[in-house]
Amino acid sequence: MSTVTLPKYKVTAVNMGYMRVDHSVMVYDRGFGTPLDIPTWVAAIEGEGARILVDTGIADPAWVEREMVPCWQGPDETFDAALSGIAWRAQDIDIVINTHLHHDHCANNSRVPGARFYVTADEWEYAASPVATQRVLYNKAWLAGELSQFSYNLVPHDYYDVLPGLRLIKTAGHTPGHQSVLVNTAEGVLCVTGDIVNSLESFAGPTPCGINTSVTEALASIEKIRSSALRVLMSHDTTLTKYQNSGFPTIESDQS
Repeated sequence: MSTVTLPKYKVTAVNMGYMRVDHSVMVYDRGFGTPLDIPTWVAAIEGEGARILVDTGIADPAWVEREMVPCWQGPDETFDAALSGIAWRAQDIDIVINTHLHHDHCANNSRVPGARFYVTADEWEYAASPVATQRVLYNKAWLAGELSQFSYNLVPHDYYDVLPGLRLIKTAGHTPGHQSVLVNTAEGVLCVTGDIVNSLESFAGPTPCGINTSVTEALASIEKIRSSALRVLMSHDTTLTKYQNSGFPTIESDQS
């Protein structure tokens, strides 16, 4: 019997700006009144002859600050400048996976209209009419520029393989249609979590993030990630460094 050898992808954390939020946004019902500056990480994945982005970050800090919270980008944190740090250009990107359609996860989708986009069908439907508490987070950036509904592959089911060794899993809770990405790497399976979890403190609880549509679903999704991956790249992890491409946090590392 032949053995299938899965490709091992390189994953790099690319920062596309900061927001200042209350700590309770990161971890549900904890840290009220404590401000926290959180980065916005995009995962740049390379392998199998493809360049893949998981989420596309912030495009207009002024809009974010006007509508929600303080937000800023350094000169090397705009979309083109951040990608240039790994010698990528927008036109080089083959695939974009959106974990969900909140503004800070899809604002630069229109910069790569030639890419293949993946979002869950549940998220697509929810984004059309979100609950009132999340309405401001959905600014329809995913339909800017040349993009339309036909630009998107609507992921129909759980455990969806985009490429060998690159799997989408449903992780509802932060939004009903949220998904995370399992990536086979040289250091084991890495989960690009999106916003279902953004701190090892959440795994230790377990405790979901502060913005969610279902605490029950969020807790189940945290356990799903725990059982599926060794390491995590969390979208707003304050412990990562720019262009980090190895040594991502292990899920159990903060739970001794």
